[in-house]
Amino acid sequence: MSSWRVNAVWGTIRAGRVPALGALVAIACALVWVPGTGATVPPKNCGMMTVKGKRYQIKADQMRCSTAMTYSRRYLSRHTRPSGYGCTDFGSSTKLKFRCAKGVRVFFAIKR
Repeated sequence: MSSWRVNAVWGTIRAGRVPALGALVAIACALVWVPGTGATVPPKNCGMMTVKGKRYQIKADQMRCSTAMTYSRRYLSRHTRPSGYGCTDFGSSTKLKFRCAKGVRVFFAIKR
């Protein structure tokens, strides 16, 4: 008989906590899924660069132009990608030479 009372008490406690836990989860999800308030902004034009006799226009998003220019020069001349970045080379059918990204940080070169 005593084990039934313990289970009944624990069941009551759990039942009382479930709605509160559900409300907490709902609030957390609402905060996470709030859409961004800022507008979509195109990448910054960081300027022109000449590497091995070819001209490229460098663009960057969510990073400094000086960093993007340094990384781009290194990638174009030595094909060395920056630490933590994933880079994709594009073929001769497009003017886009490469694109490197690390999360939201992106930089790329357009052949001119």
